[in-house]
Amino acid sequence: METTGVLKITIITVCKNSEKFLNETIASVINQSYQNIQYIIIDGNSTDKTVDIIKQHSSNVDIWFSEGDNGMYDAINKGLKLATGHYILILNSDDVLASNETIKEVVGRIDKEKLDYYYGNMLKSKVGKIKNVKLFNVTYKELLLSTHCTFAPHPCFFISKKLNEVLGGYDLNYKFASDYDYILRALSTPGVKGRHINIPVTRFRLHNESITASGKIDEERKKILTKYGYFQQPHFRRLFFYYTLWIYYKILNLRQRYVAG
Repeated sequence: METTGVLKITIITVCKNSEKFLNETIASVINQSYQNIQYIIIDGNSTDKTVDIIKQHSSNVDIWFSEGDNGMYDAINKGLKLATGHYILILNSDDVLASNETIKEVVGRIDKEKLDYYYGNMLKSKVGKIKNVKLFNVTYKELLLSTHCTFAPHPCFFISKKLNEVLGGYDLNYKFASDYDYILRALSTPGVKGRHINIPVTRFRLHNESITASGKIDEERKKILTKYGYFQQPHFRRLFFYYTLWIYYKILNLRQRYVAG
């Protein structure tokens, strides 16, 4: 689906035994109105019908293969090495792009500035209902002191190929929260510029089988906070930023409700 265009976007989906949602994920990419997209799917030797689903769409997927890996971030790193787009988005195998116009709208914003990274809003989906989650600009310090990746979410994060090359991909020492480490490194890189764009990017699916719901992220998140000196910050500063940011987030989304989608 790659065509000649001003700006190329690489979308990477990694999966393993993802037959339940993968078809919808792939469809959300190949149905984009913006055509200059490189789509890469990396499968981790699935034993269900995942590979069959990928094969059904293979004519619209630029690169795909199935082989063993050292976890999802190792698979993402494999995809990053093959990425040729100016900007890269990681789309989870149980998520979908917000609409068929998403990439076109994002490229329209990126083309004006070509900063190092952008991140958009998120749609949260559960039991057939959708809620729009509004976000805002955050600095590295604010993202660290919020103690979460919520305000610059990984499923909505477009990073320039150049910045990814500086970062060297994801740290495989983390199995469940390397995306938080990755985005903190991106925002803290000297000279880097980026911002929030007020566009829904990804519909994030809430379900009991997701890593987010498993609770596995929390322990690694504490290690990442320690790595970046969070616990060395004055206690009052930590409390001030944490509550200020989360209260603002709650107020911003006060009127957002789940509606039929």
